Amino acid sequence: MKELRHKVQSVLSGAGGRWSIVIINQATRERLEINPAMVFPAASMIKVPILYELMRQVAAGQLSLDESLIVAGASRVGGAGILQELRPDIAMTLRELAILMIVLSDNSATNLLIERVGMNAVNQTMTALGLTSTVLRRRMMDFEAARTGRENETCATDLALLFELIYTSHGLPDQYGALMVDILKRQQIRDKLPFYLPEETILANKTGTLPGVEHDGGILFLPGGPYIICVLSGDLTFNYQGIQLIARIGKIVYEHLYEEE
Repeated sequence: MKELRHKVQSVLSGAGGRWSIVIINQATRERLEINPAMVFPAASMIKVPILYELMRQVAAGQLSLDESLIVAGASRVGGAGILQELRPDIAMTLRELAILMIVLSDNSATNLLIERVGMNAVNQTMTALGLTSTVLRRRMMDFEAARTGRENETCATDLALLFELIYTSHGLPDQYGALMVDILKRQQIRDKLPFYLPEETILANKTGTLPGVEHDGGILFLPGGPYIICVLSGDLTFNYQGIQLIARIGKIVYEHLYEEE
C-alpha cells in the first residue's frame, strides 16, 4: 500500500488539525497506518461499541432484541436522530433502537441502550476485545460531563479492530455479526467516506461529529474482498474541512483499491 499511502499523505499535507487513518485488506492482512494510536473524542463512533455489547448480551441470553422500552420525555435529547420528534412515550424494541442509533445516529436511542446494557459492561467488553483506547464515559449530549473531562474516546486502531471483529462475528454466533453488518450497511449519513463513491458501492459504516471533530469508518466491500477503513480527525478549525477531506480520502482509497482489483 505504499502508493496509496503517498496519495493519502499528499492530501493530508495541506490539512490542519490532527489525522489518523487505518486501512486493512481483510484478505492479505496488509495495512496502511497513519498515526493509528492517536486518541480522539469518539463522538458517535462510540455507538459501534454499544452495538457490539448489545449483541453480546443478546447472544448470551441476557437480553432480547424484541424487548421494548418506552421513550419517555426524560429520555429524549437533542442532536442527531428522530425520536425527539415522535409522539410521547412511544415504545421501541431494542432492535429498533439499535437501528436508529446507527443508521440515523439517534442520540435518544443511544442513551436508552447505554442504560439498558450498562456503561461498565461496554467498557469491560471493549477491554476484553483488545481495544485499549476506547472508553464510554458519558451519555450522548451530556456536554457538562465532557467539560469536566468525562469524554468518550477512541482511536483508529481500536475501531479498525472492532469492525474486523464484527465482520468475522468474533466471540458471537454468526447471525449477530451478520446483523451488525446489515445495520451498518443501512447507514444514511453519507457525507464523508462514501460521498464520491459509485451509488452501488457497499460501505457498512458509522460516522462521528463534534465541534472540531469528524470521523468515518467501516467495512468497504469490493469485488476482491472487504477492506476495513477508518479515518479520524480532530482539532479542526472548521468541521466542513474535515467532512470534505474525508470524502476526498474515500474517493482516493476507493479508486486506488478498485484499480488494484
